Amino acid sequence: MADRVDIRWRSRRRWLIVAAVAIGWWGLLWVQVDRTVLTRVPVLDEAYYLETAADIAEGEYLPGEPFVLSPLYPYLVALTGSGRHLDAVGVRAGLPPLGIRCLQVLGWLLIVFLLYRIAGSLLARRGNPRWPAFIPPALFVLYRPATVFATTSLLEIPLTVVVVVFLYLMTRPLLERTNTDPEPSYRPPATTASGADGRRADHVVAAGILVGLATLLRGHALALLVPGWLACGLVGGTAGRRLRRMLVLTAVTLAVIAPVVLYNSWQAGRPAGVSQNGGLNFYIGSGPQARGFFTTFVGFDFEGDPAGVEFLSRRLGRPVTGPGEADRIWLAETWRSVREQPGRALTLWAKKVWLHVQSWEIAQLTPLDAWPREAPQLHLLFVPYGLISGFGLAGLVLVGWRRRALWPWLAALSVLVASQSIFFVVSRYRLVIVPVLCLLAGLAVAYLLAARGRRRLLAILVTIVCLAAAWPWGMGDVRVVWQAMARENEAVRWERVGDAASLARAESLYREAIEFAPSRPPAYRGLGRIYLQTERPEQAERILGRGILHVPATEQLERELIAVLLGQQRIDDALTRIQSFLRDFGDDPQMLHNFSVALAQTGRLPAAIDAARRLLAVSPNHPQSYIDLGVLLARSGRTAAAAEILATGLERFPDNTDLQHNLGLLADR
Repeated sequence: MADRVDIRWRSRRRWLIVAAVAIGWWGLLWVQVDRTVLTRVPVLDEAYYLETAADIAEGEYLPGEPFVLSPLYPYLVALTGSGRHLDAVGVRAGLPPLGIRCLQVLGWLLIVFLLYRIAGSLLARRGNPRWPAFIPPALFVLYRPATVFATTSLLEIPLTVVVVVFLYLMTRPLLERTNTDPEPSYRPPATTASGADGRRADHVVAAGILVGLATLLRGHALALLVPGWLACGLVGGTAGRRLRRMLVLTAVTLAVIAPVVLYNSWQAGRPAGVSQNGGLNFYIGSGPQARGFFTTFVGFDFEGDPAGVEFLSRRLGRPVTGPGEADRIWLAETWRSVREQPGRALTLWAKKVWLHVQSWEIAQLTPLDAWPREAPQLHLLFVPYGLISGFGLAGLVLVGWRRRALWPWLAALSVLVASQSIFFVVSRYRLVIVPVLCLLAGLAVAYLLAARGRRRLLAILVTIVCLAAAWPWGMGDVRVVWQAMARENEAVRWERVGDAASLARAESLYREAIEFAPSRPPAYRGLGRIYLQTERPEQAERILGRGILHVPATEQLERELIAVLLGQQRIDDALTRIQSFLRDFGDDPQMLHNFSVALAQTGRLPAAIDAARRLLAVSPNHPQSYIDLGVLLARSGRTAAAAEILATGLERFPDNTDLQHNLGLLADR
C-alpha cells in the first residue's frame, strides 16, 4: 500500500512540476508582450474578432449582414470574456484578452498530448525504444509561431486543435489495430462487436461535429470530409456499415454549418457559404495580379471594409449592396481571369502548394520576427518550419504511405494544402498542417534510426532531397520585401500609440523598411505622417518626394505630398502638383475639389468654377460637388445659378446640413 501511495505521489508531483513550468512560461511571455504593441494594438482580423466579440457580449448576437470572416471564432472570444473595443486610433481598451489565451493554450497542450499518444501507438513495437514518440510533440513545442498564435486573438490554434482531434478520433481504431506492444497500456480494450460498432458510431458523430466546427472557423475546412470518408472506409465492417458511417459523418457536418449557411444566404439574397470573404481571398490568391502571397490594393481599407464593399463601389461607380454582392463580384472577376489564363492559374496553384512546405516564415497579421525581440524566452523555441516540413516530407515518402493508420492523416494534409492553395499562403494558414508534418517527421527519424545498410543510405538520400525541396529557392527578393512589410506592420502599431517614444520607434522601423525595399510606398507614407505629427513638414515633403522618385505606383504619395503643400499654404506649388496629378491619373474627385479650392484661394475664380464643374460631372453622387460649385458661383456674383445648383443638390441629399446652411446664407443675402 505504501509503495502504491509513493508511486501515485511521484506521478502527481511530476505533473505538478510540468504544470508549474507551463504556467510560469506562459505567464512570463504574456507579461513581456503585453508591454508592447504586439498585443496592445491588434490589426486587421485580430482587431475585427476582438471588437465583434465585444459587440456580441453587449447583446448584438448577429451582425445584421452576412458573416464576412469566421462566424464561430468571435463567439469563442465572447464566451471567454475576451471581447475588447479599440479606441479611436486602434489601441486595445481594457485588460488583455486572457480568457481566449487560456483556452488556446489548453488547445496547444492538447495537440502536444495527442501527438505523443499517436506517435506512441505508431512506434510501439516490441524491443523499440519509447523516446522517438517524444519527437513529434517536441517539434510542435519548439516551433515558435505555434506559441505566438496561441497568444494572439486569431483562430489558428482552435482550428488546429479541432483538426487534430478529428483525425485522432477517426483513426483511433486503426491506431489500436497497428499496436502490437505487449504492455496493457497499449492493448485495445476487449469489446463485443456491437459495442465496438456503437463506439465507432459515436466517434463518427463527434467527428462530424468537429468538421462542422472547423468549417465555421475556416470555410475550406469542409474538405476534411474526404479524409473522414477514407477513415470510415478503412475501419472495417460491411460495405453497408461503411456507407452509413460516411453518410452520418456528412449529415452531421452539414447540420452543424446549416444555420450559418441559411443565415448568410438569407442576408445575401442568394446561396452563400459560411463566410463572405472567400471571393476576395480567391481574388488575392488567383486573380489577375496574384503572386501567391497576400497583397493589398491602393485605396482598400481591410480593417474598416473587410469585404471590399466601399472599394468596389468606388471602382465600379455604383453602390455595392453589401458583403454578399461584393463576394460575388470578387468571385466572378477571379473566375474570368482563371478561364482566360488556365495555364497561369495552374502554375500559380502549384507554386502555392510548394509555398506550404518551403522554410521561411510568411508573416502577415503579426510580425513574427518581432516577438523574440520583445520576449527573449522565445529564442528557446528554435525549430524552423523548414526542418519540420523537410523531415515531414521524408516521413511521407519513407513511412506514411505504408501505414494504413496514417492514410487519413495524409489525405487531410493533401486536401488542406490543395484547398488553401486556391487562395494565398501565409504562415498562419500553414499552422493547421504543422501537427501532421511533425508526426511524419518523427516517423522519419524513427525510420532512419531503425534502418540498416542500403535502406539507411536510401533513407538519408530521401531526407536530404526533401530538406532541399523545403529550401526557398529563388525567393531571396520576395523574402526581403516581406522583411520590409514586417517592419511596416510593427511600425504602424507603434505609430498608433502616439507618444513620443512610440513615434520614435515607428520612425526607426519605417527607415529600416525603406532600406529593405525602397520601392514600397507604405514606409514613405508612414514617415511622412510621423514628420507631420512631430511638426516637421519640410522633412515630410522631402521623404514623400524621395518616395515618388523610387516607387513605381506614386498615386498615394502624390496625394499626401499635395496635402502637405496645402497644409503649409504653398498654394502655387500645390497647384503645379495637382495639375500634374490630374494629367497622370485623370479626374479624381478629391483632387478636383482640392484644385477648385486652391484656384479660388489664388483669386482665379473662373478657373476654379471650371474645376468645380468637372467635379460635379465626375461625382454627381456626392454632396460636396454641389457645395463647391454653388459656393464658387455665389462668390462670383452669380447668385441665381448658385441657388439653382445648391437647390438641386438639396433635392438629391435633403438631409445634408452643409447644403441647407449654404442655401440659407444665399437666401439671406
